[in-house]
Amino acid sequence: MDWKWIDPQMAEQGISLLRRLIEQGYEGYFVGGCVRDELMGRPVNDMDIATNATPEQVMNIFEHTIPTGIAHGTITVIMNGEQFEVTTYRTESDYTDHRRPEQVQFVSDLYEDLRRRDFTMNAIARGIDGSYVDPFHGREDLEQGIIRCVGDPEERFEEDALRMLRGIRFSSVFDFTIEPATWQALVHRRSLIRYIAAERIRVEMEKMIAGLYPFKGIRLLQESELVPDMKINVPCPPEQPELLMRLADIPADPAVLRWTLIVMAMGLDSERMKPYMKEWTFSNAFMDQVSRLLRMNERLLTAAGTDAEESLFEVYISAVIHYGRETALQWQQLYPVLMDNEQQQLAIFAEHGKQWLDEMNIFSLSDVEINGQELLAALQAKGGPWLGKLMNEILLATAAGQLDNTREAILDYARKQYEKRDH
Repeated sequence: MDWKWIDPQMAEQGISLLRRLIEQGYEGYFVGGCVRDELMGRPVNDMDIATNATPEQVMNIFEHTIPTGIAHGTITVIMNGEQFEVTTYRTESDYTDHRRPEQVQFVSDLYEDLRRRDFTMNAIARGIDGSYVDPFHGREDLEQGIIRCVGDPEERFEEDALRMLRGIRFSSVFDFTIEPATWQALVHRRSLIRYIAAERIRVEMEKMIAGLYPFKGIRLLQESELVPDMKINVPCPPEQPELLMRLADIPADPAVLRWTLIVMAMGLDSERMKPYMKEWTFSNAFMDQVSRLLRMNERLLTAAGTDAEESLFEVYISAVIHYGRETALQWQQLYPVLMDNEQQQLAIFAEHGKQWLDEMNIFSLSDVEINGQELLAALQAKGGPWLGKLMNEILLATAAGQLDNTREAILDYARKQYEKRDH
């Protein structure tokens, strides 16, 4: 059995797992995303397995197991350090809040298990001999680039409303077309998305925005009218929609780049974006990254009106110190997709910023060769607000290359500045 798009070690252990199930008298198949991605020539990151063995039987067969989702038939099996989710064939019914099945019944028929899945491309199984079980023609839909629900799309979306957003995400990431009946059912059932938690929506959105065709996903979201019923507040329509069309023109990694551009498209600044991103359940750390990038751009725009290159140089160095080297590098990547008028205003920073950044030797007070307490001792002075101001002046001067980062040079500079101040 040949797997081309997965780590050979994982494939080897996965095949060993299937072989063990079969030797014990059970069935075992690779299912879902790993089969789909292998057929598409996309990297396979994990391998899910379906079997007619019950969870208890799976745990008896394998030495290292974790009952991660035993109520729903899923056991994590560890084979030589590789983890595999092994799930018993099952049917689902009585969905709670259009999301979670209330009733899960284990079955012995692979067809029944595949029939409960969302889209035909995810309802393909692959046996240990490399053969496929594809009762819903998922391979044909993959070849034609079609997203199609398994069975009745109205029922699939009624069961789990998140599938509507997943369908749009798959269409966006793979550049596939949503089959007309599936799209019609999605639009018809769009109000059910209100049952889906914000964090689940965010996860799908993050995957969509990180894909090759993020604007396609945004356009489909607008056309489906899912957004008004989501448990999140989205400023719509965007203030600068053309920025959304430029999402694919910047890297998906780090994610802060595309999400900062989305925030800009919505017309939100570094302060007003926080309640929105909090509602979307983004982490404080990620919101801080977006905020830093926005504030750096805002600071550079404010300074761009002056003609003095030396002044702009100091503004840039100060911004790097304040917001960090990583943010400055991210800003260089963000610049080419900003609004054209902003690019014109910020051109000098884009032209010289990388060179200025490369010439910086220090980026924070901890990099300065002498600290505040040592300075006070050398000057035989008492502390106060003046000390913090002086240390920041020293940091800026050394970072800009105007002052050597040595104890002698810094002390000499500090003495002169101390003598100037009013005692």
